[in-house]
Amino acid sequence: MIGVLAFLGAASKGHSVFGPLFWIGIGSVLIYLKREKDDNNKKDTAVTQTTPKQPELSLAKEPTAVADEVEQDMPVSFEQKEAALCLVAFFAGYNDDVQTNNAAYLLSYQSAVFFGITNYKSTLTAALPKYQDADKLIDTVLTIKDKKSKEFILLTCYDLTKMSRKAEAHEFLYNIADEMGYDKARLDRLVEQHSDRPIYY
Repeated sequence: MIGVLAFLGAASKGHSVFGPLFWIGIGSVLIYLKREKDDNNKKDTAVTQTTPKQPELSLAKEPTAVADEVEQDMPVSFEQKEAALCLVAFFAGYNDDVQTNNAAYLLSYQSAVFFGITNYKSTLTAALPKYQDADKLIDTVLTIKDKKSKEFILLTCYDLTKMSRKAEAHEFLYNIADEMGYDKARLDRLVEQHSDRPIYY
């Protein structure tokens, strides 16, 4: 809550917002990682030793292929765009160093351009109080089905994470990416495929 108030104060006075965002980020990360750990523990205890029969495997592949096609080009609502901006700003908040602050802001601003939001600061300022709950933020981002939008979010957050050099940011990003359908190997391939993008770190 203190981080949110500091952010609103900084934004209203035209000061850098990424210092306050960092503290918002730390609190959200701790909550999210604890819940992730609890969920993983529940999944581990629920694993069974049974192996599905081959016909069941072949039938399960068809819906996956259809889902991949459907997610190619889907509209993104304004609420989803707001959540995406907040998630990107969250990872930008890890860059509290003066040397990376400007680059982090530039990457965050690019997310507004990508989603067609012209009033970046006011939109972000209005959206952040809605997503103080990390679960709500992640759940909203996970509803985005458009492939280009998902990959833009992941690449932008990856660059911000790489720039910050903070291990907890990497762990948090890989957890989110996995829930979006990009395990570590797939995310690494995505990064490699877009190696020609501007590098800020």
